[in-house]
Amino acid sequence: MSEIRFDDITPIEVEVFVGKEKYILRETSGAARVIYDNARLACYEYQEGKLVKVHDMANIEVLLVSLCLFMGDGVTPVSEISIKVWPGRVYKALYEKAREISGMSETPENLEEQIKLLQKQLSEYRDKDDTLKN
Repeated sequence: MSEIRFDDITPIEVEVFVGKEKYILRETSGAARVIYDNARLACYEYQEGKLVKVHDMANIEVLLVSLCLFMGDGVTPVSEISIKVWPGRVYKALYEKAREISGMSETPENLEEQIKLLQKQLSEYRDKDDTLKN
């Protein structure tokens, strides 16, 4: 079996300037990724295995930026409220960059893998549900 090695786990950081203010955009931590993924999944509503509603997706972009963006000191996080005051083009660009440096950029291949995994999970859930009914 091959090994997986991470010799340097220093998060990727990018300097960002909004007006004259300096910020640091940092790759998501494990904890930040969990918060983001849970919030993203909460936006989808399913009934009988079918997607019936998507809501609050715009908040997801601001949430991710707030989890990755820090004041110039690199310690003080920037609040969602502060980010929501900026023009959409600003936080949208920060959102896209945060996704990129955090390994979240979607490609057709990634989406196909996600679909396969979700279809498998749904099938297993339905099989389990059928077993419980019998």
